Amino acid sequence: MQKRLQAKSFTVQQAFDISPNMRRVILTGEDIRHLPANSAGQYVKLLFTPAGSTDLSTLSEGQKPVLRTFTISEFDAEQGTLSLDFVKHQHKGDISPEQGGYACHWAMHTQPGEQISLGGPNTIQGLADGSDWVLIIGDMTALPSIQLKTTHLAANSQGYVVLALSSKQDLPALQLPAGVELITVIDGEHPGNALADKVAELRWPDGKPAIWCACEFSTMRAIRQHISQQDQFDRKACYISSYWKHGVTEDGHKVIKRDDQDSYNG
Repeated sequence: MQKRLQAKSFTVQQAFDISPNMRRVILTGEDIRHLPANSAGQYVKLLFTPAGSTDLSTLSEGQKPVLRTFTISEFDAEQGTLSLDFVKHQHKGDISPEQGGYACHWAMHTQPGEQISLGGPNTIQGLADGSDWVLIIGDMTALPSIQLKTTHLAANSQGYVVLALSSKQDLPALQLPAGVELITVIDGEHPGNALADKVAELRWPDGKPAIWCACEFSTMRAIRQHISQQDQFDRKACYISSYWKHGVTEDGHKVIKRDDQDSYNG
C-alpha cells in the first residue's frame, strides 16, 4: 500500500441518519491525533476485505484490501472525532469486488465499538483564487465537500451553488453569502439530466468564474461540455470531476474516469 494511504485504525462512536438519504458515521481513536488540523474536507480511503469485512487481519498473504473514497465532513481534534457521510441506497446482491456495495452496507449496519481502517487523508482541490464569481455544482455525493467550501466563501462573493438532491429534506444548512444564489433540483422530478440542464440555464455574470463541480460521471461530462464552451472558461480555474458512475463500482469508475481525463486533456 502506498505510504500516503498507510492505514490508521478507528472505532465507530455513533452511526445515524442526518437526512432521509444521508447517513453519518462518527469515528474516534488514538490515530486521530496523527491527522492534520485541517482534515475536514480532505478525503480518506476506507479499507475492506473483498468479502466486505473491516477486519483486515483476515486478508490472506498478498491479498489487497478494497478501497472506498469518502470526504471527511467534520473533524474535531479536541473531541478526537471525525465524521463521514454516506448516501443511502439499496444494494442488490452480494458484497463483492464485482458488485460493490461495501461502504453503504457498512454504514447502514455498523455499530458503536466496531473497528475500521482508513488511509489518508489527502486534499481535494478547492476553488481557484482571484475569481470574480463562483459556480459550485454537485449531487448528494459531493455535499460534504460543498458544505465546507461554502463556509470559506468571502462575504462579498457572487455566483451560484447548484445541487441535485434526492429529496428536499436532504438539503443541508448552508451559510451562503447574500450574493450567492442556491439552486436545487430534486432527482426524479425532472426529465433528462436535471443537474446538467439546470447548469445550462444559468446566466453567466461578467468576469472570471471559479468553478468546482463533482457529481455522477455522465452528468459531469454534460456539464463540462457546456462550461467549456463559455467565453469565460479557464481550465486552470476549474475543478470538474466525477465521484461515481451509474452501474459501475468505484474500481471500474476509476478506470473510466482516468481514460476520460486522458482523452479530455488530449
